[in-house]
Amino acid sequence: MSGNPFVRLILTRKFGNKIILRNMDFFLTYILYKTKFMNAIEKDNSKKDIRIDFAPMVDLGFLLITFFIFTTKMQESKAFGLHIPADGAGTVTMNSATITLTMKQNGVIDYLEGNEQNIIQKGTVALYGKPSLRDQLINKRKRIIQQLGSDSNYTVLIQPSKFTNYKEIIDVMDEMTINDIKKYVLMDEKTDKQ
Repeated sequence: MSGNPFVRLILTRKFGNKIILRNMDFFLTYILYKTKFMNAIEKDNSKKDIRIDFAPMVDLGFLLITFFIFTTKMQESKAFGLHIPADGAGTVTMNSATITLTMKQNGVIDYLEGNEQNIIQKGTVALYGKPSLRDQLINKRKRIIQQLGSDSNYTVLIQPSKFTNYKEIIDVMDEMTINDIKKYVLMDEKTDKQ
């Protein structure tokens, strides 16, 4: 048996106490065959490399993207159309079918039926409270229908001030849509020169 205690321990564990070797030929042969066997296994594994072809996966990805683009419903625009008149002479409206809304701050609106020279009715309404703008617009429509038989000439002039915020303007425009008012005009801010 070899004088090396480590080799003796390996041989004792592998072969038990019954085998006594005078030289290390068997041990070296064992290591040689084990090395050749492991090399053969490694060579076989190297020949069987697994390769994944990603080209079909890319095709599938683009097909899925295309499918979802065509089948997904896009969010519809919530904007409303604003018709801008053509250049030229303005439209003349009847005083009895016209109401002017002068927007102040905090949703307070002064209304004027007719024009400044011929005032039919004037007052103050609230966009978000009572008396409400909606009630005033509905009452005006009823009076126009009683007087003219139709509300086709019903015109609302909306005049914001420098204190009016964007939300209030949009809310007044929404009131035009809710009350089905066909003719309404968003005017410039009134100045002292006008």
